[in-house]
Amino acid sequence: MANKRKHPAAMREEERQAQRAAARAERRTRRAAEQAAQNVPQKTEAPKAPRKAGVPHKKKKINKFRVAVVCTAAVLVALVALGVVSAAGVRTPISSIAADGEPEFFSTVKPQASAAPAENTASAAPTPSSAFDGALFIGDSMTTCLKNYVTDGAGSTTALSDAEFMTRSDYSWGEAQDELNGGEGGLWLDDDTALTITEAIDRFSATKLYIQLGKEDLTYNDVSDVTSTAQAVISALQTKYPNLEITVQAVTPMLEWIDYQGLSSGTIAQYNEAMQTYCTGKKNLKFLNIAAFCTEGYLPAKYCADPEGLCIHLNDEGCAIWADYLLGNKTPEPSSTPTPTPDPNGDSTDNTDSTDTTDIAGDTYTDDSGDYTDNTGDYTDDTGDYTDDTGDYTEE
Repeated sequence: MANKRKHPAAMREEERQAQRAAARAERRTRRAAEQAAQNVPQKTEAPKAPRKAGVPHKKKKINKFRVAVVCTAAVLVALVALGVVSAAGVRTPISSIAADGEPEFFSTVKPQASAAPAENTASAAPTPSSAFDGALFIGDSMTTCLKNYVTDGAGSTTALSDAEFMTRSDYSWGEAQDELNGGEGGLWLDDDTALTITEAIDRFSATKLYIQLGKEDLTYNDVSDVTSTAQAVISALQTKYPNLEITVQAVTPMLEWIDYQGLSSGTIAQYNEAMQTYCTGKKNLKFLNIAAFCTEGYLPAKYCADPEGLCIHLNDEGCAIWADYLLGNKTPEPSSTPTPTPDPNGDSTDNTDSTDTTDIAGDTYTDDSGDYTDNTGDYTDDTGDYTDDTGDYTEE
C-alpha cells in the first residue's frame, strides 16, 4: 500500500518542532558546559517528547490563587523595603513608638540601623553659661569703682560684664537693715526708680549676690556694732532667699596714716576679720578677701584713685586685681593687720612732742603734737578737726 502523503502544514509544524527541540538541546548543552566550568552540579532534565503532529497546542489554565499569593508577597516585600529606607533616613515619629520604647516596624525583624552622619561637635557643643549670669553686685562708692571698670574699662571684656550693679556712694549696712524693716529704697536705677535691696534682688532675678558695704558704717560707729548690723542683714536675706549664693567682699584699706572719724586701715582690718569669721562654714555664704593685695595692711598709693580725697577708692589698676579675684585668676592670701595708725617710718603718732615727717601724694605732712599739718597750706588740723582753707571742707 502506497504511503500517504503528508499535508504541507503538518510538515511545517514538524520542522518547527524539530528546530525548537534542536535549540533546546543546544541551550542545555551550553548550560551544562557553563555549570561544569563553575563546578556547579547540573540537574539533568529529561528531554521532552515532541508533540505529535497535528495535535493543537493546549493552553495552560491560569491559577488565580497562585497569582494572588505572588502579588500579596510582592506587596509585603515592597512595604518591608520601604520601612527599611524610612528607618535609615527618616526619624521615627513619636506616634510609632511602642510602649516598650522600641520603634514599630511592618516586619517583626528589626533592620540594622544605618550609621548616623558625624556631627560637627565644634558647632553643636552648647556654649557654657557665664559664672556671672544672674549675679548682682550691691555696694557703696567702692563698688561703683568696680562698676565703672566693668562698664567702661577693661573689665567689659570679662564675664563680669554679665552681672548687674546697684550702687550708691553712701549706701550702708544700716540703710539695708532699715529697708528690710520696711524703710524706703535707697538704691537707684538709671530711670530714678528707688529700690530696696530685696526689690533689687527680685527685679534682676538674682541667684548670686556680691555685697560690699561697711565704709560708711565704720565712720562714727564701733566695729562690733557694724559687724552686728551686717550679720543681721545677711541672716534676713538668707531667710528670705534660701537658695541665694551670697559673697561678702572685704573693704580695702586706706592709704597709710589716714584716719577719718574712726574709719582707718586698722578698723577696716578688724571688720574684715570679723566678717570672714562669720561667713566661714555657712551654707551659700562666702567671704572674698579682696584686700589681700594690700600686704602691708594699707592701700598702696599706686592703686589709689583719690589720694587727695578719702584715700580709699581703687583706680583701674586696683580694680583689675579685684576682678582677678572674682574671676578666679588670683587666690587671695591673708593680709597683715595694721596698727590703728600705720606709720611707714616705724613711729606711731601720739600726743608727745615728737616729730614725724613723710611725703604722701606730693605733700609733706608734719606731726609734732599728735596733729597733722600740711605745709602747703591746703589742710590744717590743730584741734583734732579738719579745716580746708578753701572753704570746701570744714568740720567744727
